[in-house]
Amino acid sequence: MRSMTGYGDAVSETPDFVLSIDIKAVNNRFLKINSKISDEVNFLQIELEEVVRKRLARGSIFFTIRFQPNRCSDLYQVNEDVVKKYVETIKRLGKELDSAEDIRLQDILALPGAIKVDDNIVPGRGKVLPIALETMEKALASMVEMREREGRNLHVELQSRCENLDQLMGKVKEAAPKALEEHFRKLEERIEALLGEQKAGMDENDILKEAALLAERSDISEEIARMDSHLEQFVGQFASSEPVGRKLEFICQEMFRESNTMGSKAPGNEVGRFVVEIKAEVDRLKEQVLNVE
Repeated sequence: MRSMTGYGDAVSETPDFVLSIDIKAVNNRFLKINSKISDEVNFLQIELEEVVRKRLARGSIFFTIRFQPNRCSDLYQVNEDVVKKYVETIKRLGKELDSAEDIRLQDILALPGAIKVDDNIVPGRGKVLPIALETMEKALASMVEMREREGRNLHVELQSRCENLDQLMGKVKEAAPKALEEHFRKLEERIEALLGEQKAGMDENDILKEAALLAERSDISEEIARMDSHLEQFVGQFASSEPVGRKLEFICQEMFRESNTMGSKAPGNEVGRFVVEIKAEVDRLKEQVLNVE
């Protein structure tokens, strides 16, 4: 079991360049990937995102790639024609708008196209891609290791929640039969009180059958059986080596549905109180499961 939150990084150095990758992940029901890549190597985006998709099942992933050629001083060149054009345009607009603000060279150089990259100095795709793929694998391995550590903590927390649920279900199983019997007895008393003397003219068996039918509507034995089954399935996912987050989410939804039904049918205040606690515990489970890959 893995958490969806994590961070990893890796750096690779060659005689021609240094390439570093940082990658972080946070919760998301699906797999969402965003990246920030140095312009010189933006051709890496598709291949590296594919590596991420193969390794991770869900989460919001963001990675940054920094690329530094060893001949950095020769890499970037001022595009003088573009800079002059910017300056001319700014001066002309200043006169037209009667604005005499100073022009700072550092602001001009930050504009698109003011700095150009010498493509002859940037190593080609064939040199960069294998190194980038290897670096991404290292960064991912680092992040996955962190996710697995967090996953072990989640496992302990989820196991504890499941044990609480199991204990609460035990209390419901113990209290439900007595509560149902008491509910049936009260139904009989109410029917007898309402009928009064008219009861003499009615079939007693029909009255008892109607009371039994009403009592059956308060029988939660089927919901208890399904709840036990869902809880067993939930705990069974802990041993899986595959991503289980979505399965656990689905099982939580089913448990919440069963607990809602039990709450609406529950015979007696004691069972009702236990069901309220069960719903609260399932809610806590759902919150924790949102962190599971």
